[in-house]
Amino acid sequence: MAPQCYTGEVCEPVDYDYVIVGAGPAGLQMAYFLQKAGRQYVVYESQDKAAKFFEQHPRGRKLISLNKKNNLFKEETFNMRHDWNSLLSDDKEMKFTKYSDELYPDASDLHQYLNDYAHRFQLNVKYNTKVKKISKPDSTFTVCIEEADGETTSCRATCVLMATGAMSENLPEDIEGIELADTYSKHDMDKDLYKNKMMLIIGGGNSAFETANHFSGSAGIVHVAFNKRIQFAWNTHHVGDLRAVNNNIIDMYHLKSMHATLGSKVEKITKNENGKFVVKFKDLNTQWKVPGWLFFDIEYDHVISCMGWRYVNTQLFDEETINVELVKNNRYPKLSNCWETDTKNLFYIGTAMAAIDRKSASGFIHGFRYNIRTLFNLLEQRLFKQSLPHITLPTKDLDTVSKKIIERCTISDSLYQMNGFMCDVMVFDEKTGVTKYYTDLPFRHVMEKPEFKDAKHVFTIHLTYGRDKFGTSTKSVDNVHAPDFTTNRCASFMHPYIEYYSHGEYVDQTELQESLIVRYDNWSSDKFPQWSSSANENYIKYYVNDKLNWTDEKFNLVPLPEEMIKKNFVPLTKEEMSRLPHLWENAECTQSQELLPKNPEPIRERKLRPTMKEIMDSAQRKELTYHMLTQLQV
Repeated sequence: MAPQCYTGEVCEPVDYDYVIVGAGPAGLQMAYFLQKAGRQYVVYESQDKAAKFFEQHPRGRKLISLNKKNNLFKEETFNMRHDWNSLLSDDKEMKFTKYSDELYPDASDLHQYLNDYAHRFQLNVKYNTKVKKISKPDSTFTVCIEEADGETTSCRATCVLMATGAMSENLPEDIEGIELADTYSKHDMDKDLYKNKMMLIIGGGNSAFETANHFSGSAGIVHVAFNKRIQFAWNTHHVGDLRAVNNNIIDMYHLKSMHATLGSKVEKITKNENGKFVVKFKDLNTQWKVPGWLFFDIEYDHVISCMGWRYVNTQLFDEETINVELVKNNRYPKLSNCWETDTKNLFYIGTAMAAIDRKSASGFIHGFRYNIRTLFNLLEQRLFKQSLPHITLPTKDLDTVSKKIIERCTISDSLYQMNGFMCDVMVFDEKTGVTKYYTDLPFRHVMEKPEFKDAKHVFTIHLTYGRDKFGTSTKSVDNVHAPDFTTNRCASFMHPYIEYYSHGEYVDQTELQESLIVRYDNWSSDKFPQWSSSANENYIKYYVNDKLNWTDEKFNLVPLPEEMIKKNFVPLTKEEMSRLPHLWENAECTQSQELLPKNPEPIRERKLRPTMKEIMDSAQRKELTYHMLTQLQV
């Protein structure tokens, strides 16, 4: 079947249904799905191998993507929650976990795995083939390429998928003289060159701190400069933020081992007559008695810019026929909620998918592999009139509905990795009595699709963190105690949300309690003191039935039996209650606290010497008093 245009008419003749630009992990993943579906596609790769990026990056060669192989359970999808490097396929042997036993594996192993993946499935990759220009003179694309022998040819395609990954380093345009600095990709890794030297690393992300850690044992002083507050992954739950495996330099700073982090903006870089780098800083000081900006210079032997990547090369596009806008300081393409640019049928896949996702893992393999599968299904629907993947549930069967939701929340890898971004959708049609259950759709795209927006009864199911209900003063790392099992409203960590929509309008939502390992089956409730799986099912049944009125059955909504509460829970005494710290923030849920000590150590009175200003003020007062007394005597 030829792809259909938006009008439903047959498109212009094409050589391919799809052209994929780039044979990194994203390009290979999409190629797998297209090949499995029998679509006409080609992958153009400028290098001689797939995933060439990982031959050099990350520079320290250790990935920050987990390779956790032992997870107690045998379900393949559950284990994919902790395998952050494998691409999706039907071949259970084609898993990255067979390439390394390391929790943080070497990038060379990933490079080998991705090339083996391309070979194993005989994907249609044209290596040593550069895409020179992409245009869209009509409803289809023209892709001009330069082959290995220098010959220039072109092809026509219905859809173009940009899987180009990191295109260039992000050099901040607001730093004068930034061209004098070395860069993350090009700096020399030989530690001896930096022995006992002064170094400045510009950047506040993983590449900056990876670089700083690499030289922390050889350099005399390493400064890491950034002008925004560091975002720690353990606090934001975003895997792209600073990971613990890279933040040793912060330990050294706070334990006063010479190295330091500077929350200052680099304004200007120059070189002096001695070949040293002179860096001008601008530092915001709101903690001073008179808040203001402090300007200062520091001299360094080496300066390295580690400010991340840019994911778009607009020179690839014919500006008269293709429009790709840039966002986020011109680093990312502007994308719709289904990863489409402003040019129809031109999409970005892979790391660039993070342009619309700052919650979950779209910028990493373990996130965009699911995005790509979802985009493939959306394109199958758009271009080939295929139905979105779904199952039909038995008519008005609350048991089946609750068990399906519990199953998905217990073992689904996609909802887990793409928490807060991807969801399942359940639609009930009153006229036919049919309940359809769809999987893995972008949350914000659901109500843009007529089949969901126009429906009277729509439920979305997703996994999301609930930390926002505890106020802004609490930190994720402080949540080390059991959640309040007597309610389903105050779970901080990842847990299921079920939302109800009618004719595209949000109505309300319910939640399930959190689980220590994000499982909601009997195994989990048997091992850990929390809600039972039957209590979770009853909550789902009650909520769905409240909207659909399928039955008059009453559901037990008591999460913990009274005998269990009496056996395992003892309220605080009056004296213990008096030692609870006062919470200044009025949040929906109460954050966990530690009791104040019974007999706190007395705080020693601080006897401070007067400041210079106070001395001068005192001297002036004495002089004035003497002058007044003299005048009175006269």
